[in-house]
Amino acid sequence: MAKFFLSIINLIHTPKEGVFTRDKKDKNYCYWCLRSIIKKWPLWLARQFNLPILERLALKFLGLKSFKANCVNGGWLDSEFIEFGKNIKIGQGSIVMSNIMIRDKLIIKRVVLGDNIIIGAHSVVCPGTIIEKNTILDALSMTSLGQKLERNSVYRGTPAKKIMKNQPIVNIEELEKSIFQKKTKSREEDENLRTDVKEMSVPFHVYILSGWWIMGGSFIIPGLLFIIFIYWFLIPHIFLTPFSLNILLNFEIFVILLFTPLILIGIYLLHLFFVALFTSIFYRFADYRGPAQGIFNRNLNEHWKALDYYHWRSFLLKYPVFVFLKSPFPWLLNWELKFIGSNKIGKGTVFEDCFIHSHLNFGKNCYMGTFAHISNHMVDGVYGTENLTFYGAKIGDNCVFNALIGGMPGLEMGNNATFLPMTTTIKYDKMEDNGIYLGFPARKLNKESAKKFMGDVFNDY
Repeated sequence: MAKFFLSIINLIHTPKEGVFTRDKKDKNYCYWCLRSIIKKWPLWLARQFNLPILERLALKFLGLKSFKANCVNGGWLDSEFIEFGKNIKIGQGSIVMSNIMIRDKLIIKRVVLGDNIIIGAHSVVCPGTIIEKNTILDALSMTSLGQKLERNSVYRGTPAKKIMKNQPIVNIEELEKSIFQKKTKSREEDENLRTDVKEMSVPFHVYILSGWWIMGGSFIIPGLLFIIFIYWFLIPHIFLTPFSLNILLNFEIFVILLFTPLILIGIYLLHLFFVALFTSIFYRFADYRGPAQGIFNRNLNEHWKALDYYHWRSFLLKYPVFVFLKSPFPWLLNWELKFIGSNKIGKGTVFEDCFIHSHLNFGKNCYMGTFAHISNHMVDGVYGTENLTFYGAKIGDNCVFNALIGGMPGLEMGNNATFLPMTTTIKYDKMEDNGIYLGFPARKLNKESAKKFMGDVFNDY
């Protein structure tokens, strides 16, 4: 069905490369959004079976040019304007992007990977990248827009730089000796890994009961409605009716067949509503009893009791965020977070397959890319003597967080700012309006640095 709708959309408006305005008035941007929505759930569904061949088939069916021997390994690939050669290995958590958002622009540019390419774990291949055959992009590295990686080479860094030739390994025994015969010492003594046992102010069975009620209780009424629909309508009127061409002319049967998809979707949406409703009840109680934002010593009993509610509150959000974000209707996540009361989300904000915490407040028209992660907490110190920093984030309007970015607690971001892929802040960072940021710690790019990374596709920096 996704391929059918995608074909119709592509007939109406042919996908194009270029630089487009991130606005509803721009047809190229609107149709790109529509294509992304159509592809999102089928690709997620193909990944859930843990069979790489299903994911490869889904990607190829939806527009990726690839070969059988290629291996994705839990990476993320855009499914259009990407051409793969043979024997390509994508490391776990890596992303190959044919599009990127910078400020109010959407940049779409074809990516070409030749034969025998290795992309290391948690690396990013940006739009327009051309990687020639027998080349390696090392782990935790990123190409710049339109960058060309020479054949038979190894690249590393952000942006990626050539560090050596990719030469065959001749002495395998020497390599094995250097890896497996080195003795390593533990950095921590056993006594540093011990801590006192503390009684939890939120008992463990409360976690079990609240989690069960959110997950299982949300199926009770939708489940009953599903059973009623199946046994009172579908079975007697459809399954027990002898098949003949005349049943297609039966008005009652025609109405049941016509409304069956809508009824099933309605039951599923009712399940999502109850997930949000039950989570909201538990969450608001935990939020009332839990700590305000601040820095907490995890070894002091009075702090520990308050932090128990903080941990419970975090636990409560995990399943609801997952079930909405992975549903066929991921845009409902915005409504869910506002309904629960954990976040403030401005109109037009979009969340891809990213990580969401409470107390992250977004302005209007923001974008969170694949594997982007803004945290509201950080543990400082050695295990057993650590502190917990708990601060939310304040994000302005029209902010863009591209793939694999990291935001630390206390982040404050002005309007129209952009994080390029693999950018990470430090705690309490304050980002200016209209800035484009890269690296760790995140630094604002000047005009020269921005052009070096983005080329000439963003001349109005």
